[in-house]
Amino acid sequence: MRGERWLLVATPVVAVAAVAVGLRVGAGNSLRAAVVFGAPVSGAGTGLAWQVVAFEEDRGVRRPSAGTHLEVTASGPGRDAHWAGETNEDGAAEVLLRLSSADDLRVEVRANGERIAGGVASVPSAIERVPPAPAWARFARREGAIALDVAVLGQRVASGFPASIWLRATDAASRAPLAGVSIEPEPDAALSMATSGVLTDARGWGHIVATPMGYGVALVLHARSADGRAGDWAGALFASPGAAEIVARDRYAPDEPPTLDVVMPNVRTIAYVEIDDARGRAWGATVPLGTSDSTLPRATVVAPTLAPGLYWAVASGDAAAGAELGPGTIVRPFFVASSDDAALGFGLDEACRPPGDPSQTPRVIGVCLALAGATAVPRWKALDGFAAQHARDGQRRGRGLAVALGAIVVALVLETVLLLRAAHTSDVLRDLLREEAAEGSLASGANARRAGAVGVALLVALLGFALLAAFLARAA
Repeated sequence: MRGERWLLVATPVVAVAAVAVGLRVGAGNSLRAAVVFGAPVSGAGTGLAWQVVAFEEDRGVRRPSAGTHLEVTASGPGRDAHWAGETNEDGAAEVLLRLSSADDLRVEVRANGERIAGGVASVPSAIERVPPAPAWARFARREGAIALDVAVLGQRVASGFPASIWLRATDAASRAPLAGVSIEPEPDAALSMATSGVLTDARGWGHIVATPMGYGVALVLHARSADGRAGDWAGALFASPGAAEIVARDRYAPDEPPTLDVVMPNVRTIAYVEIDDARGRAWGATVPLGTSDSTLPRATVVAPTLAPGLYWAVASGDAAAGAELGPGTIVRPFFVASSDDAALGFGLDEACRPPGDPSQTPRVIGVCLALAGATAVPRWKALDGFAAQHARDGQRRGRGLAVALGAIVVALVLETVLLLRAAHTSDVLRDLLREEAAEGSLASGANARRAGAVGVALLVALLGFALLAAFLARAA
């Protein structure tokens, strides 16, 4: 019949159109979502210092969502907190939630009113923190009757910025501190010394300021005492490539917001600054850097007031660098205490004992901070907004795939029925049947050839639809 012939031709066209509709229904759209990175709460009394990074994703490619207004709401049993602010050029924002615990905490992140992350924040059952490395600088050679030790404030130096280096002289046999020992650094093109030498104090300590001029910083020291004893020390200082300078005081009062000056040596327009303690992350901020023709990019940062204790300020040019204290980070320890003697009580080394001479207390504080080894605060992915977005995309893709595959199955069945019916009712087939009755085997051969042609047509149709179904399954 003529209608069946038209239907035979139209079926593949309609099937392809249905497949196109199904693919469009299941096609992924561009997404905007946020990832929330958690950190342990500190003992500073500031709350949860977490980081939120917003992204836009299109065809599996993510790019930072810069300049986006975020609103973060956190709520738990009997407590809630709210934060609002803008993301920087990296799509990152430092969020401070005035909460004392992250247990059973539900967090929601909205960008310009759109919900881009939400759910119960995950908190690891056990948070492992890498113990701090020894504060003493490693040496390749130490020999002589005078044993020398070297401690760098923050355990790392930044090229182009002054570094505070503390030197200790002790008797190699008894380990008793030696006063009045002259320590002279050997000249080196990669290390510019502020002084040519130093004398140790009554506790055996000397202090020098040196500016590294590269990333391979060797330090060689020669010590001599008045009684003729000598000692040598040779080693290298750990240089952090591209690290900034943090200018801070050794001690701040508990009711005083710590003020830090950050200077970056490169063309970065923002700096990431955080304050950590031995328990966790106390505070974080992304700081825009100001530049001029004659100075390096710099900014002044004012942190919130902190509870008394020992803290480490960390600065870097990357959002994730501070989580590992990797290359490009610099560390500056400081105390928060009501007095210098109270600050020494937070020290981590026996050298933090108050001196007999009160005038030497600031010097002892410097030694105590140099011996306070820093360690990275662990981070974890507390909430991933892409997980829910991808789940919704998966459901939509499943519906679209069901429409497309359903259309192929229906078209395949219909096309098969139409081909068989067309072969059965065609005039050629009826003529072949009459010839078979009149001519015997000759008609049977023609009928066989006709049946073979129909079979080939069916196989071609099946192959075409199977290839289309395979493409859809592969794309899914």
